[in-house]
Amino acid sequence: MKTEMVYNYKENEALRKSFNELSQDTFGINFEEWYQKKLWNDKYECYSIKVGEKIVSNASVNKFQFIINGEKKSALQIGTVMTREAYKGMGMAKQIMNFVLEKFENEYDIIYLFANNSVREFYPKFGFEKIKQFQIYSTEKFETNTRFKFRKLDMDNLDDVSILKDLGINRICNSSKFDVINGYEVMFWYCLNVFRDNIYYDESEKVIVIYAINRHVLNIRDIVLTEQKNYREIVESLVTDEVKEVSFDFNMDVNNIELKERVVDEDDNILFIKGKYSKELKIIHPMTSHA
Repeated sequence: MKTEMVYNYKENEALRKSFNELSQDTFGINFEEWYQKKLWNDKYECYSIKVGEKIVSNASVNKFQFIINGEKKSALQIGTVMTREAYKGMGMAKQIMNFVLEKFENEYDIIYLFANNSVREFYPKFGFEKIKQFQIYSTEKFETNTRFKFRKLDMDNLDDVSILKDLGINRICNSSKFDVINGYEVMFWYCLNVFRDNIYYDESEKVIVIYAINRHVLNIRDIVLTEQKNYREIVESLVTDEVKEVSFDFNMDVNNIELKERVVDEDDNILFIKGKYSKELKIIHPMTSHA
């Protein structure tokens, strides 16, 4: 069996199709719409092993910057780690991980990834350390208001996709304590594939909020701003009388909301990091920047 390492092949239709088939079979996810709508750029790269013209194993990288306590750090996220069932046990994932780390380790301050429980013993072999995440939430009573007037964005409408793209590219950070500075491409993927029905836009204020209400919980996945706004007023424009908790899947610099914190459930969302990072940081990696 002849194998070959390939990367930066998203313009190769046959290999991209094979990659999508593998990601669909492994995770139930697909990258084709992201590519066709020109939202997949060169910061997301696939590193794969192929047999013939079939992608049989892969680990992708995302090239980011973090802001941590006001300081910028270069960061590389590894994701979409997968191997076809018939090729498991051959060391392909290990081969790709070693290749990626050798290529990038000296270029980035931080390299990190997310993993589930089934592979939690795999990544420490490469020098990664498990880090706890902390989610912020509030149980205070919010008054409702109509300060922001949101409408749902339609990801089948190219004008709405353009709105998402423009605000995403020009967004500001929600937190100087910890945020991803240029993670907008991954946010676009989430908007197409995960939160497609949960994206709301206020045209006059130029604000996008990704959220859903489940029973008594308002879960805000992301707030996309191009200039600073009042987070409390945004929340008060979303809550209903039935909401008893507001949870945030990102960090915020805010002083007019009574926030609590809790450890994130790790079963399918374990954060592994190597590099210049303090374990004392109590933060959550923004959900819409996960790869």
